Amino acid sequence: MSTETESTGLRNPGLPGDLQFDTLIYGSPPLAYPAALNQYVIYNTPDPAYVTGRIDVSAFANLGAATPWPFANTNVPLNGHVCIPRGRGPFPLAVFAHGNHNPNENSTPGYLYLCRLLASHGIIAATIDVNFLNGANFGENDGRAIVHLEHLRQFRTWNNTAAHPLHGKVDLNRILIVGHSRGGEAVGHASFFNTQPSVGGVPLDGAAGLGPYRFGITAALAIAPTDRQFTPTTGPTVVPDSYVIIHGSKDSDVFTFEGYHTYERAHAVDLANPTVSDGKFKAMLWVHKANHNQFNSVWAPETPPGVAMPRPDQEQIAMVHIGAVSQAVLLDRKAYFAVLHDHAAAGQWDPPGTELVSQYQDPERIFVQHNQESLLAPVVSLPVQGTVSPDGVAAARQLTALVGGAATTTITLRLSWNALGSRLLLQVDPSTLPAERYPVLSLRVGQSVEPPNPVNRDMDLSLEVSSGSRTLSIPASSLHRLLYPDAPPLGPAKIVMQTLRLPVARLLERGVDPSDLRSIALVFDRRPAGVVYAGDLQFSN
Repeated sequence: MSTETESTGLRNPGLPGDLQFDTLIYGSPPLAYPAALNQYVIYNTPDPAYVTGRIDVSAFANLGAATPWPFANTNVPLNGHVCIPRGRGPFPLAVFAHGNHNPNENSTPGYLYLCRLLASHGIIAATIDVNFLNGANFGENDGRAIVHLEHLRQFRTWNNTAAHPLHGKVDLNRILIVGHSRGGEAVGHASFFNTQPSVGGVPLDGAAGLGPYRFGITAALAIAPTDRQFTPTTGPTVVPDSYVIIHGSKDSDVFTFEGYHTYERAHAVDLANPTVSDGKFKAMLWVHKANHNQFNSVWAPETPPGVAMPRPDQEQIAMVHIGAVSQAVLLDRKAYFAVLHDHAAAGQWDPPGTELVSQYQDPERIFVQHNQESLLAPVVSLPVQGTVSPDGVAAARQLTALVGGAATTTITLRLSWNALGSRLLLQVDPSTLPAERYPVLSLRVGQSVEPPNPVNRDMDLSLEVSSGSRTLSIPASSLHRLLYPDAPPLGPAKIVMQTLRLPVARLLERGVDPSDLRSIALVFDRRPAGVVYAGDLQFSN
């Protein structure tokens, strides 16, 4: 496996870095764990400098029923494992949290493989114990978020304590919070709670022992998350920080891909101010053949043998792509954003034969067509002026949950055709579209499993861009594969759109002037019939 890509010259972020680090246990002793919970006895002998207090989460969560925890929800411990780079620092911080699982098995060490990777690159990385909320429990994900934030507060305390080994070594303005399963939902809530003075009437300003927070969370990363198992009084959580989601097509636990809805809510277009940016990005990685449990090295696979990819391959994908996110957002190595923009940038580092779908939404963009105005006929999105003309293609806006599960709030454009040469033409007024300010023309496209689409065959179409008398027509397949949806172990197949990114430099090479664009068309000239879903046609960074 190559350690660098030819296109970017980047080093494989899934390989260990050059820094030495120490792995320590922290915890809240003494606790009389019974024999059934003997895996937690390790937290009774933490490093002497890393003894923690306890917190009261009773306003947010009950402990998992029928498990003999030696404490109540008013007095839960702050236990964890942390990998600390050697050196002066300050170092960025990444904190991982597991989801629901058999509480007799300690899920916490399951992300040490990722913590060790990040620490070798100069990031303090911890994996935290939230096992006391596991088992027969539901609606507790706000409690998981509070536990996650309280672990961050513990690191802030250590950073601010003059005699502590971590004094001055934690960069509290560069923090990545990562969660898996219910822990993945919880990082979205933690991102939201982080700036709130209270939640559900419970103060988070320290008055009740919780908070204050207001950490410099650079991004929240969710692995196969649930969604809306907890809903704030203000409605489903909208993640305010940059957001990344990773999910597998063979997930037999969260098989409804609920996190897709969290992703769609994050950093959505503001119809009142469509050109205003909140300065945050979002990215998605859909991994064909990955299951739910193999992202945690402790959990046994939930799928039968042969259904999902081998565990080492799935862990390799996690290391490469979480490593790239960490390099980009925590270590300011912006070139690693190439992997978020397009998973193909990591093609030489992923296991051979890996099939992925990825999406990326940059904070700096101008939409040509986002489709969120209404369910009426498609239009060019303001402030861009123009018209939309379907020719031989049925173009219908639909409020369709492409991945099944819960209802969606995102409108998607369904395009179907039955003759070669059908097209969807968007004519624009060039004076309203400053395309020359942006380096990329992008859109999301995904094929469905509806009958016109041949099973297990990539979809293809052409993207046609014109300015005056000059036109560039380029096959979508030259930008990216449009995969046929992978057959799921449970429920309907998921229609996951792929972000196609066409560099504006390609337009210039063909004499197409981005300052004088007159039209953009999707031309269905490569398959005689088919159905695709599309959205978010835009110019962006």
